[in-house]
Amino acid sequence: MRFFLIDRVVELSVGNDIKGIKSWSLDNEIFLDHFPGYPIVPGVLLTESMAQLLGLLIEKSYYETYGSKHKVYPILSIIQKAKFRGLVVPGDQCVVKAELISMDVNRANGKAEIEVGGVKMVESTLSFSIVTEKDIPYTKFMKRREEYVDIIMANTIIK
Repeated sequence: MRFFLIDRVVELSVGNDIKGIKSWSLDNEIFLDHFPGYPIVPGVLLTESMAQLLGLLIEKSYYETYGSKHKVYPILSIIQKAKFRGLVVPGDQCVVKAELISMDVNRANGKAEIEVGGVKMVESTLSFSIVTEKDIPYTKFMKRREEYVDIIMANTIIK
């Protein structure tokens, strides 16, 4: 992954929901070009942060439901619905929440939202394809992803 868009997972209820934090700092490279003099977080990155968090919930829920004989990777396949209600700017701390709607061995659906200061800024309904490790060559990027997940999950409250 090039962009790590969740700083910390706060709570996880396997099969149900997950909550994480993403803080946006002005020194993030993205603000050099988006937009000079008026920095805002691009909607695509907000969507990706929701997808990363929901994907983690799907992965953990998959292992709980189907076992962990092999690694699985939820891949965002459809943005069914997305509503952007306000701008996220440098200095904002986003509370990202996601809930699992449905899941089978090949796909999953969920809802996600982002709040800043208790105000809903983004909401979406996302669909994922679930692929196994045999479908994705194990590369240095997957190892890096595993290290990232270990870090952001370090102090997670598991319900």
